[in-house]
Amino acid sequence: MPFDPKSAKKAGKQSKRGPAKKDKLSIKEKMELLYEKVLDDLLVNQEKLTKTERVKVFVTLSNYIFPKTKSVRDKFTLNQLKEREDLGLFNNSPDPTK
Repeated sequence: MPFDPKSAKKAGKQSKRGPAKKDKLSIKEKMELLYEKVLDDLLVNQEKLTKTERVKVFVTLSNYIFPKTKSVRDKFTLNQLKEREDLGLFNNSPDPTK
């Protein structure tokens, strides 16, 4: 049986491949639902938490909300450190820029 457009069309109709079933939720969608339920519960029952628990929740959530920043050295500070290194003031100290 030669493989031509007609036989390819027939074979494609018999193929069991097709779109994925979307009946079940993916793990990501399940996790999102779980997060929403937990956050809703925290909002409703926040008065029941102790002060320590509130602080822990606040700190944990802020790690996900606010961007983390790196310490930055400006050119002036780097030049000052280089000059001090050239003078021999910091012979045995580690490089603060690394």
